[in-house]
Amino acid sequence: MKNFSKKIFQKVGLISFAYRLSYKLGIISMIPTLYIRSIPIRDNGESLVPILSSEKIIVFCPDEEVVLVRKTVLDKIVFASSNLPDGFKLKVLYGYRSLRVQRKFWEEVCSSIRQKNSKLTKQEVEAEAHKYSAIPNGKGPHQTGGAVDVLIVNGNEVSLDFGTEYRGYGNKVPMYSKSITHEQKQNRKMLKNIMRSAGFVNYPGEWWHYSFGDQIWAAYTDNKHALYDFL
Repeated sequence: MKNFSKKIFQKVGLISFAYRLSYKLGIISMIPTLYIRSIPIRDNGESLVPILSSEKIIVFCPDEEVVLVRKTVLDKIVFASSNLPDGFKLKVLYGYRSLRVQRKFWEEVCSSIRQKNSKLTKQEVEAEAHKYSAIPNGKGPHQTGGAVDVLIVNGNEVSLDFGTEYRGYGNKVPMYSKSITHEQKQNRKMLKNIMRSAGFVNYPGEWWHYSFGDQIWAAYTDNKHALYDFL
């Protein structure tokens, strides 16, 4: 049994390496969701805590009364914000997302896609929607408390130009879209650099989405397991 388990872990490790290498070389634009969802989870028991606005952080989330994240994620948000140049702040738009809100987001995305192309089947609509929203089954990254949606604002609390609005749709949404301007690329790079300095990874399908401790984080950092389970 030990030898069998060892072989399984070795196989999983090789698959993980292959996906990460293919991603780094630009062969694939994202690590497949099916593989990400297969990564084991060993929840470390951290509780959810609120993110509060401060000198370098603005919290704004109209869908939830408070923005909650795991304790280590909060510490990393604070650290990331401290690395911003003077005159800029980190705006936190989402952390833990309730299933009620996730269902609402999913329905909004599906509705928008149907309006743009009424000929798509239900399956085609949902496949397209999955690029922009997790399926509302309680198994999305925001249900772990490890995922955050963030952007950078200037001294007047106006967002920098990232190419799209938060939770927009289309070919400019992916982090490395080729349809955005040099300025927009630089703004995304600034956001990525401060978040990476704190240990977050970006979900390449959305320029605003960053993770620590969840399955996305584990996949893109080659960790054998995630730290946060679904809540």
